[in-house]
Amino acid sequence: MPEPVIVRATARSSTVSAPAARAVRARAELLAALPRPTEPGPATATTCYVWPTDYCDVGCAHCNFASPRPPHVRHRFEVADNLDRVLRLVNGMGLWKAVLSGGGEPMMKPAFCQGFIRQVDSPNLAEVELITSGSFAVSITRTRQEIAALAAAWRARGAHRADVTFTIRVSLDWFHARRIGIEPAANILRVLGEPAFEDIGVYLRSVLLDDDRTVSDLACILDATLSPVHDYQQSLSLPDGRDIVVYYKNLILDGRMTRGRLDSLPVRLPEASRAAVFGDRFKNDAGRHVPARVYNGPTVVHLDGLATIVEASGGIKILEGNHPDRYPRLPETSDWADAVSLLYADPITVALVHGGPDLLVQLIANEYPQMADVTSATNQLYYLAEKILADPVVSLFATVRSVEFAVDAGILPASALDAALSARHEWESVR
Repeated sequence: MPEPVIVRATARSSTVSAPAARAVRARAELLAALPRPTEPGPATATTCYVWPTDYCDVGCAHCNFASPRPPHVRHRFEVADNLDRVLRLVNGMGLWKAVLSGGGEPMMKPAFCQGFIRQVDSPNLAEVELITSGSFAVSITRTRQEIAALAAAWRARGAHRADVTFTIRVSLDWFHARRIGIEPAANILRVLGEPAFEDIGVYLRSVLLDDDRTVSDLACILDATLSPVHDYQQSLSLPDGRDIVVYYKNLILDGRMTRGRLDSLPVRLPEASRAAVFGDRFKNDAGRHVPARVYNGPTVVHLDGLATIVEASGGIKILEGNHPDRYPRLPETSDWADAVSLLYADPITVALVHGGPDLLVQLIANEYPQMADVTSATNQLYYLAEKILADPVVSLFATVRSVEFAVDAGILPASALDAALSARHEWESVR
């Protein structure tokens, strides 16, 4: 099994303090001393979000991921140049749904998207989805060309592969409209209404904001009507009889979008767009939101397997389910069994897969109660583990507590507590 790539710890190594460096070493020694866990979590991935690129030709002001790509910048490994390795990994996951997303704008890599749509496969695969800003849809002719190429790839899958639906999700909100207008989204809906493409699914993803007329303006130019919003969804009824779902999500106040910047804009954040309210729709029977085990689309699905991500630079991750500095990468492995085994070798993954960031916060609450405020400060439900574990000293303590959790759950043997105790002593000396 390949060794994990410690991406960020290495990047920080020249500037970290002596206590932080000691904490990083102590955590590494703890992980090396742990036995293999027993039934740590699902061995399959039910969903996978593949990022063909982490750049975007739109670069919306509220996006905490992507911006227009500097033409001279390349990763040492790029997913879009390695379709075969991506497929070997993803086709071994046991997927129900495969999503081309970002990261960045998938349609900046159309050849990769077409190859993926044509060849992604699993016995239980039911749907392939493409998420796009629609920036390619600058005219009806160009829109028709690009959608025809995607449709041709889908229809060329062959009888030997799973019979799947194909859906296009179009991102449209106040911020997208300020960058590229609403005409690209309108063009996509118009073209998908043509007989040649009527079997392709489509819905819109927007952001729930007060005083945002973007979707209303789209309805106006399409002569459509809008239903009231219910459970963060609205129906856009077109004159040709199609009803298009509009799914509203919460606005993340992180990265380029801050609360101060939002206050300067003509749109406002309603109560229903707060993460604490929006996140309620994703909670499981135990009352926890566990991103690693949920599909957060218009219809919420609690998954038998994991929700995974393949980043544009090759990182293989579980959604809010692994330590931000420790994960396998496609250059080192394209075998899903190896990748998930490496991920579960970290007790942080075990804790996050069982209880999400909420459990991680609970485990460290006695020593780091301020971590409970991370969600409210950023209004986000994802990439919280990254913020919680950013300080190596906090990360060390969280790892110790995750070992204790895994022992209590019968996932690690009691002997693992000896190594955890040693690491706890080191944490006490550097805290």
